[in-house]
Amino acid sequence: MKLYVKGLSVDGKPRKDGRYQARYTLNGKQYSVYAMSKDEAQDKALRKLKGITEKTDNSSSMKLKYWLEKWLTIYKQPKLRPNSIKNYRYAINKHILPTLAEVRLQNLDTTQLQTVINDVPSARQREVVSNILFASLTKAYNVGLLQRNVAGAIEKYKSDYKPRRALEENEIQRLTKYVIGTKYELIVNLYLYAGLRRSEALALRWADIDMDKRLIFVRYQIDEKKQLQEPKTKSAKRHIPILPELYKVIDKYYKPTAERIFDWTPTYTTHLLKEVFKAVQIEDIDVHSLRHTFATMLKDKSVPEDLRTKWLGHSKLEHKDRYEHVRTEYEKQHIQKLTLNFDTKKFD
Repeated sequence: MKLYVKGLSVDGKPRKDGRYQARYTLNGKQYSVYAMSKDEAQDKALRKLKGITEKTDNSSSMKLKYWLEKWLTIYKQPKLRPNSIKNYRYAINKHILPTLAEVRLQNLDTTQLQTVINDVPSARQREVVSNILFASLTKAYNVGLLQRNVAGAIEKYKSDYKPRRALEENEIQRLTKYVIGTKYELIVNLYLYAGLRRSEALALRWADIDMDKRLIFVRYQIDEKKQLQEPKTKSAKRHIPILPELYKVIDKYYKPTAERIFDWTPTYTTHLLKEVFKAVQIEDIDVHSLRHTFATMLKDKSVPEDLRTKWLGHSKLEHKDRYEHVRTEYEKQHIQKLTLNFDTKKFD
């Protein structure tokens, strides 16, 4: 996986001798390292850039700042998205390194770690920091760099998340009326009547919408650079029925092309809709509240749990679907029932 680190670059193609070259800039000078794979070359350059040496790499005398960099690069980066790594780095640089950067692994103790966690002012960041310290030092123990797991006794922090609420019927009416004819109309209705995640709606192309079958196919998510990405889980790839209210809105804008529907980033979209919610005087909600409203609608209309789970892109239920053709017919029947019984009068 390619890293975006200032002062580091890796060639996309191997040299004539089969090795890959990575360059890094340190103290104004450029250096090169070589390896038989891009990932190895990148890791070598990063280690040089961060001051990780063989001496600091294989003993409990390694300073925490070096171990956290190695833990991120080797154990977390292959599994996490770039934005998640960015958030990890922020928490490490902001809350851990100012106090513990120069402390050697062998000299860490539980009291030090717990103090760092307790001093983080934000509840969410406190949870992130406690997770980082626990996971990274447990890994150090498991690979033999620590004789005992000093993180094993820390009190892991779990922030209390304020549960999102579903919109009331009068709020849905105010919101949908306000966005009619505006650039917000389609995106708001997609979140509200299809339960899409923020980045899923922004990744939609017109080709992902089948107006004849009345289905939306969720195939991708989008990042802050507007690049399409594979969903985090297999269950996130799915199709969602287009309910009557949403069909009317999509029909107003539909184009038979493969173009992407929106050209917004997730952060920009959050900002835009925050202004919309403020305008209709529903300021205690966010984008995800619309998804939660859709989930509540399905439950109120007695849609079975397995279909709610499927359409929302949550993890699959415990049972396996052995006969897909039977499940497809079952789903069609419930979509028809939902469409016929969908009460549109209250939204007029």
